[in-house]
Amino acid sequence: MMLFPDVLLNSPLFGIGLTVILYAISEIIIDRFSLNIIPPFVIACPLVIAVIVLAPGVEYKQYEAGAEFINFLLGPATIALALPLYKNREIIMAKAGAIVGGVTLATLSAIIVVYFCGKAMGTSEQVLLSLIPKSITTPIAIDVSKTIGGIPALTTAAVIFTGMLGSTFNHKLLRLMGIKNHLAAGLAIGASSHGLGTSVCANVSPVQLAIGGVAIALTGISTSILAPLLLPILKSIW
Repeated sequence: MMLFPDVLLNSPLFGIGLTVILYAISEIIIDRFSLNIIPPFVIACPLVIAVIVLAPGVEYKQYEAGAEFINFLLGPATIALALPLYKNREIIMAKAGAIVGGVTLATLSAIIVVYFCGKAMGTSEQVLLSLIPKSITTPIAIDVSKTIGGIPALTTAAVIFTGMLGSTFNHKLLRLMGIKNHLAAGLAIGASSHGLGTSVCANVSPVQLAIGGVAIALTGISTSILAPLLLPILKSIW
């Protein structure tokens, strides 16, 4: 038995409507059970997947036809990060050295930790290489993964999972560690969990959002440069 009529399934409104409705349901669930630690999309994503997999007659291509419109909005949303950057340009310029140094250190530590943890756990080389760019935005991560010999599809999944973890736990961990400086927080979040993690900063501080946007861009650049250079050295060690 078909859960949705063919007219709806073959319309872009299906993907758009399903996404919006399940996101709204996720917000209701969070409010009802006081799950403020979890961003709505962490619940909405599995719900969308469940509908596509379990609902009779529903295929991913039917959802994708409408979801492409929402995906298109990622571009303008990313560009919109320029506004808090401009408003906080004086802070960014004054702390440019600390920001660049922090991003470089974060990139180096992320690559080294992922590599040696993967080796210690017996992860295959191709899977390990796929996880190296997990902390940068998806388009750059895919290119880096291809360059170093990873699996782009696995890299994409790792990037999304990293962003979901970051958006859920970043601010909790920062509070637990007593870090209250918005510049430091934004830098850490942007460098570790890209756009998904940084999006939560909009509810906390415009400075965090601005610095997070800078960190996203710089981490993407530094990872694309440092990963191919650093991996041969790491492979020579282990």
